[in-house]
Amino acid sequence: MSNSTAVKKDLTQIQALSEAVEYFTAATEEFKQAYLVLQQQVARLNDEIQRKNQELRASLHETRELKNYLNSILSSINAGVICCDLKGHITVFNRAAEQLTGFQASEVLGKPYDSLFGTDLPSQYRPLEVLRRRKPVLHHEKQIVRKNGELLPVKFSLSILYSEENVPIGVVEVFEDLSEIRRWERELQHARTLMALGEMAGQVAHQIRNPLGAIAGFAALLDRDIAQDDPRKRLIRKIIEGVGNLDRIIGHLVFLARPVEPNFRKVNLKWLLNDVLEHIAFESRAEGKAIRFAKKFPRQKVEGYVDPQLFQQMMLHLFRNAVQAIEEEGEISLQLQKIQGGGFRVVLRDNGRGMPPGIQERLFHPFATTRQRGTGLGLPIARKIVELHRGKIEIKSREKRGTRVTLEFYGNMKIKK
Repeated sequence: MSNSTAVKKDLTQIQALSEAVEYFTAATEEFKQAYLVLQQQVARLNDEIQRKNQELRASLHETRELKNYLNSILSSINAGVICCDLKGHITVFNRAAEQLTGFQASEVLGKPYDSLFGTDLPSQYRPLEVLRRRKPVLHHEKQIVRKNGELLPVKFSLSILYSEENVPIGVVEVFEDLSEIRRWERELQHARTLMALGEMAGQVAHQIRNPLGAIAGFAALLDRDIAQDDPRKRLIRKIIEGVGNLDRIIGHLVFLARPVEPNFRKVNLKWLLNDVLEHIAFESRAEGKAIRFAKKFPRQKVEGYVDPQLFQQMMLHLFRNAVQAIEEEGEISLQLQKIQGGGFRVVLRDNGRGMPPGIQERLFHPFATTRQRGTGLGLPIARKIVELHRGKIEIKSREKRGTRVTLEFYGNMKIKK
């Protein structure tokens, strides 16, 4: 090969290498520009991701805040709220529902509503039936069986829960306690009964007592004129006793019906209660009953502003009820306690026959009694005297276990007229 040929070949190779270098340089520049563009895109994407993350964190924070807010609302409202899913299982059970039913949320969440609260309900009042019929239940009343077995009257509504796509996702029940309303209804009925008794007593007391007085007078004359060994003597004594009972009943009715102005003064309550206790012990012995009387009084003096006559009358009625509840032998205990604010508490217990639930609901209604010869006026009179002293009375009784009467009086009654 000649020198010229070799030189040409070298030049060709050098030119090819130069072109390759230029191509590589251009490609490198293109890659560099592409990398810069990609880097800018990645930076923008990172900025977008960071912004989305911030928005997501803000959204999650808002969601948590909203959830906490809704939970706070559910916990704060007085109405019970129960939510169920499409299978009728409980998904929400707020604090008021816990308080009203006696169940904790941990005990009922995930369990079928019907097995806990729907066993005695008509089908149309059950969540699954509401879902099936697509018909809400608004402002109805029912009774809930609480965990301890007690019946609680409630006003309730059942509504269907829908998603954003208007698809049913469950049922919500909202219910409110009606027991306080029922109590006030009973109080109102009691007041109406007393008003009716007042009208009756005012109209007939005078008319009845006049002939009763005449009967008592003639019976006394007959009793004086008939010899002691005459068999008719017993019948006359029965007449006199019956007239006395009728006059006493009329007196009780008049007391219940007419306004009474108590004469408050400071008294030693231990002395007052001891007098009543001694009187009742004497009466129970006269009736042939073997009753043990126990008392628990504080060592220090206990004074209260009461009307002594009315207070003793009230305690006599309560003690006589306790004595009548004991057949032949038993025990009656009396406890006196000081309470905060300068008031005092009196607790009277007996282990007698107790009272059935039906009577307990009507305890303070006139003529409600379990005794054949009872008038049913003792407890209404006792309650009126308690109210005149601005106190409160509570009676709890169990059949064959006995009765407990709790009286509470407060220290500021002396200045209230």
